[in-house]
Amino acid sequence: MSKSEHGEQTTWQPERFSVPLFLSFIVGYFLSYALRSVNATIAPLLADDLHLSAGALGWLTSSFFLAFASVQWQLGKWLDRFGARRTETVLLLIAALGSLIMGFSDSLAMLSIGRIFIGLGVSSCLMAPYSFFRRCYAPEKQAQLAMWMLLGGTTGSLSATEPALWLAQAFGWRDIFLMTSGLLVIAALAIFTFVPETDRQIAAKGSNATSAQPIKLLSLLTHPLLVRVIPTTIFFAGGFSALQTLWVGPWMTDRLGLSVDDAGLALFFFNLALMASYLLMSFASPFLEKRNFNLARQSLFGFYWFLFCMLLILLWRSPSAWWLWLLLTPGIPAVILMQTQTALLFPRELAGRVLTTYNLVMFSGAFAVQWGMGLVMDGFVWLGFESDNAMWSTFGLLFITQILSLVFFVTRRTPLPSRETMHG
Repeated sequence: MSKSEHGEQTTWQPERFSVPLFLSFIVGYFLSYALRSVNATIAPLLADDLHLSAGALGWLTSSFFLAFASVQWQLGKWLDRFGARRTETVLLLIAALGSLIMGFSDSLAMLSIGRIFIGLGVSSCLMAPYSFFRRCYAPEKQAQLAMWMLLGGTTGSLSATEPALWLAQAFGWRDIFLMTSGLLVIAALAIFTFVPETDRQIAAKGSNATSAQPIKLLSLLTHPLLVRVIPTTIFFAGGFSALQTLWVGPWMTDRLGLSVDDAGLALFFFNLALMASYLLMSFASPFLEKRNFNLARQSLFGFYWFLFCMLLILLWRSPSAWWLWLLLTPGIPAVILMQTQTALLFPRELAGRVLTTYNLVMFSGAFAVQWGMGLVMDGFVWLGFESDNAMWSTFGLLFITQILSLVFFVTRRTPLPSRETMHG
């Protein structure tokens, strides 16, 4: 029985694309990304209302990533066993509860509990569709489907900028979370209604085809393929999430001197540019692959572009320098594609665990970078730095770790995985 270049059996027939199914996934990821990103916009309001330091604000926002990362391995098992439909429906209802808690909270402790529930609840909003796509659609469609999902997610991030700021100023930031609680329930119903269980059936057949022992988290985390990408995943993909969902906003207000309203507008354009980049990459990536510019090369280009733009951001200090964040966005889709190409190198029945293991690394990194940056800023202030210089120094340290992680990535060579080496 012959195989494709991605290692799939040629007798396997992919699922037919369904618009209602895809849109149901998009709605869930839209809300996930909006809730992940909204603190970057309303950070000044939260800090003023609750008298939060940079470290406390970093904790509140990054607790989302901590909860998100903590459930990833178990999530992979759920996706491989129960499928995307059942798993995401239940988890979205947990996110709805967390959003409701945040809407009624007036202390850092209760807000943290609500934020943690949201992080747990939306943990499947990208991994559920990714694992479904990996099992049910052809390998050559994976990059395009991934970019379309990220496009929908960035639309959520876009709504978390100027529109969220307007709502927060008009009605109060708590009302944003009360509203999203209801929307999360609607998203759960959409997933339950329109997503079939084809992926669960395929995973069950794949599991039955082998008598190997269950795969352990450590065996994936220590696999040479994942070891190679862990540093760049933490400091590029995770680092970008940490910046996008919190520190870009304070950079624009504290470092560049923009007003809260102007920073909200700049964040709106930043996320609009990111959305356009995902859309462009959804068509450019398959085109480039056909011309032997594979996913690995595309990701490498994204890493170099990221560093180039971060250097410009560090060197150029003026209110007009906000547009440099727009310049960064074309490289982000290529960085994110590292997850797609990693999943394609493993057997299809392992999709849930491989994808969520990668996510575990990425969001653990986002948590560590986001909270760590707040603590480092507080440390620099304690040492006598002005707040804006403390922020610049912290961003500079992130830049250095990104360079080191890229050096590790390009100098390390890894073998491709096999079923025999992954089981046991």
